[in-house]
Amino acid sequence: MKTNFKIISFTEIEFNGIKLDLHNNFEFISANTEISYKRISLHFRKSTGDWAINAEYHNLYFILDNYNFLKQIDINPEFIEDDFCLSGITFFDNDFREEDYGLIEREVPNESDDIIFSFESERVIRVNCETLTLIAD
Repeated sequence: MKTNFKIISFTEIEFNGIKLDLHNNFEFISANTEISYKRISLHFRKSTGDWAINAEYHNLYFILDNYNFLKQIDINPEFIEDDFCLSGITFFDNDFREEDYGLIEREVPNESDDIIFSFESERVIRVNCETLTLIAD
């Protein structure tokens, strides 16, 4: 997997030299799968909370191109109010696909790694793809 960002902690990434806190400063808005293009897009928007006022960007789009593996775990209805909040992001070895809630300290992916987005609602989106591009505006 090729990427244009680094994971610097389990909730923070570095993009173009800028640290972005996905847990505190951004809210998960949507996931869109374009099957015919083998593309998945995840959209995060800047939080409206006072704590996010200095966040550099308003929108983050993770574009996962040419995916060959997708696993989604639905939200736990008890925590639906927290579905917008990322709890972790990690690159994870694709040999361990039975483990969807683990986190590995890895800034950049190995070639065959999956990426796992996990949320406070217990939602999980796990993908293996050729390229993962972050677009920010």
